[in-house]
Amino acid sequence: MSIIANTEMAPTKMDLIVAMAQRELKASAQLAGFFSDKSAFAVKGNKSISFPKLSSFAVLDRASGVAGVEQQVTATADKLDLNKNKQVLWGIDPSDEIQSTLNWELETVKLASSAHGRQFDLDLVAAAVAAMTEVSDTGNITRDLILEMIEYLSKNFANKSQIALFVSPAQKTAMLKIAEFTQAQIFGNMVIPTGTIGQVYGVPVVEVPAFSDAQYFMADKDGLAYGLQKAPSYDSQKDVKYGAGGTLHTLDQLYGMKALQIAQGTAAAGKSALIIGYNNGI
Repeated sequence: MSIIANTEMAPTKMDLIVAMAQRELKASAQLAGFFSDKSAFAVKGNKSISFPKLSSFAVLDRASGVAGVEQQVTATADKLDLNKNKQVLWGIDPSDEIQSTLNWELETVKLASSAHGRQFDLDLVAAAVAAMTEVSDTGNITRDLILEMIEYLSKNFANKSQIALFVSPAQKTAMLKIAEFTQAQIFGNMVIPTGTIGQVYGVPVVEVPAFSDAQYFMADKDGLAYGLQKAPSYDSQKDVKYGAGGTLHTLDQLYGMKALQIAQGTAAAGKSALIIGYNNGI
């Protein structure tokens, strides 16, 4: 009688674990899809990614028979450093593992993947907060502050189809206490017709559990970029320090992120023209 056993299964085990780790990480990293992914440029040998910024032309009047005024385009660059080398490293004691009903290898990979996803979001938020323009008033989000954020981005030529509002759970609660955001008959489907976070004035609203209570911002997708030079990678090896069958595991990735459009449009020095909000700690 033939049986499918470890010899046949072993080649697939690592692939299954890696696939599961990728699924868990994507599920826990909420924000990546709302910003610009430049991973294609984070190739081997690069320590950073540069984003060229070109000045513009002015359209001038030219009198008949008079030569036009020559203009020049200048170029600067935003640099995204690939400097976030993140790792979760852990060991499993086989004597304890054998007495547990859990599959500790799979369960710990899930936990490590979720931790990586949350950290990726936190790093994105930190980069956005460092470069955002602050709204004119502090405290809880209001209708007027939402309109102020939309106006700021519009004046800086943000792409309206790429804007999103990111709020803490506490700020979601504050929004749902404002009648205009829960009554469909006032603004129709442009706001929150069912009392759940959806859109406000056509802008998608995303709840971010990692935010502190008094934290929110609105951003265009092109206001922040990230690059994954090393996608989340899992590996393991025997480690006899934990006894026969002991194992050591790692899940790591290498990436960087950078706010863009710094000091462009109406933005002050060091601030992005495409990120605005309020931050009271992270």
